Amino acid sequence: MLLKKLIEGLKVITPEDLPDFDIESLENDSRRVNKKSLFIAYSGYTEDAHPYIGNAYQNGCRFFIIDSKRLNDFKMQFPKAFFIGSSNLPETLSFCASRFYENPTSKLYLIGITGTSGKTTTAFTTYHLLRKMGIRAGLIGTIEYRIDDEILPASNTTPDVLFLNYLFHRMIQKGVTHCVMEVSSHALALGRVNGLEFNAVAFTNFSQDHLDFHKTMEEYLKAKLKIFNLISSSPKKEHIAIVNMDMKEFPEIINYTKNIKPLQLKTFSVEKKKADYYIKILSMSPQKSEIELCKEKIEIGMIGITNIYNFSLASIILIESGFNIKDFKKFTEEIRVPGRMESFQNDSGFTVIIDYAHKPDALEKLLKTVRSLIANNQRVITVFGCGGDRDKLKRPIMGRIAGNLSESVIITSDNPRTENPDNIILEIEQGLKENGFHNYTTEVDRKKAIHKALMEATRGDIVVIAGKGHEDYQIIGKTKIHFSDREEVEKFFKKGSI
Repeated sequence: MLLKKLIEGLKVITPEDLPDFDIESLENDSRRVNKKSLFIAYSGYTEDAHPYIGNAYQNGCRFFIIDSKRLNDFKMQFPKAFFIGSSNLPETLSFCASRFYENPTSKLYLIGITGTSGKTTTAFTTYHLLRKMGIRAGLIGTIEYRIDDEILPASNTTPDVLFLNYLFHRMIQKGVTHCVMEVSSHALALGRVNGLEFNAVAFTNFSQDHLDFHKTMEEYLKAKLKIFNLISSSPKKEHIAIVNMDMKEFPEIINYTKNIKPLQLKTFSVEKKKADYYIKILSMSPQKSEIELCKEKIEIGMIGITNIYNFSLASIILIESGFNIKDFKKFTEEIRVPGRMESFQNDSGFTVIIDYAHKPDALEKLLKTVRSLIANNQRVITVFGCGGDRDKLKRPIMGRIAGNLSESVIITSDNPRTENPDNIILEIEQGLKENGFHNYTTEVDRKKAIHKALMEATRGDIVVIAGKGHEDYQIIGKTKIHFSDREEVEKFFKKGSI
């Protein structure tokens, strides 16, 4: 694409001698550029991309879009390069990415799902129900990215807008008609999803998380609410927004959205019959749940109230998107989401549940669900830790929750990153001590901690291993090493020890 065509209509400062360069790749990663690239100095993450302009130049790139306030500095450093100035780099990257890849979201039915927890299960379920109905679909989420049935590893829950448009473009090339994506609060706050043309969005729930980034719960909610502005600005004819009526922030959401036009707001609830979609729980067992939605019985193969919300929301998204509940309800019992309430049985008679719960609300819901499945003389043994370089305030809170809802707790490492894992454990331990809970141990080595829990368990107990779920790695320092909770459990059951 010709450079002048790409930036046509953008409010940018261009050099007088700018040639009409033929761009073959649009990049914001200096490692991927060549002499046919245009480099835009915005990453979509917290890191400033301007320091990498020198690397891009060394790799052959001569055309750049940068912060207009820094034009003179870079012109002096690289007089043989051409610099275009932008006062709004997130908007510029979004505009250029969409135009370069021929506005792919205008050709897709795009569904965005936000919320503190439940995004992954809801998106995964919606995608798989579409596929089981024969719809060619895409998925962008925490576990993986999918282009129809092609699986790509996921680097972020929501990648930057440049990579998103590349993925959408590839989906169009492969005949995909529908895409379901998780939309994180980071992506909304940093403009990674700006310019995407959504048909439908959904808000799962809201609770404490990511305060290391957002600083306050007010700022965190403000970031989440941006999803409603995004869909209202979409040129699509549908502007569907589906909201969980049971979260305590619901009145605030209603107040925020009441003046956003056009918006087709729909509500769902397990507690309130006045919701647009009331979910009646018929039964819950250690094997499955059964609900009634739109006068139809739906069986859910994953356990607990959390999955009733997630599977119900996936169903409602499809109904609002024009699908008949009778066409997909027969598939809900088959779907299992890796690392989400994933259950393992064994000959010793105890159960192991692996789950991604790594925030207070998610851990509490997980453990309450597990407690509802056990008899009075059975125990819940919980293994968990907290990530390093992330929200420190939640650590004692999660300790209190684990102590309140478990008979035995083993505190261990999650992804300590650059923090001392022993210090993280001490902060979690404080929450247990405050509640007077004493039946806990600490083991910094996650593998050994899992081993301890499995050795402790007896018939009827449930061992909960929380925090990492589907992940197959641990980040220690700045090094990512292979580690899988699932693999360690499977090895134990196979050999009798780890």
